[in-house]
Amino acid sequence: MKAGMRKLYSGDFNTMSQERLSDGTVIITLAKEGEGVSYRFKVKDLYGEHEEVLDHKIMPNKPPKWIRDRMKEATDHAGKDKG
Repeated sequence: MKAGMRKLYSGDFNTMSQERLSDGTVIITLAKEGEGVSYRFKVKDLYGEHEEVLDHKIMPNKPPKWIRDRMKEATDHAGKDKG
């Protein structure tokens, strides 16, 4: 069983989103405060007898470095704009 599915069935998460797709699959994203990662996975036959994880990703909960750099630059300039 993939890590995301273990989180789903154990209830070991704080937030959950589901996106139901037209092909009958569901994309689920789970996160737990303080854990630093999110679990995103695509499931066929969710909760059904033939449930199958089609795709599974563990993603960091912080923006990529280039976005953090842009955020820092924007914050630095905002301070200068006030003076």
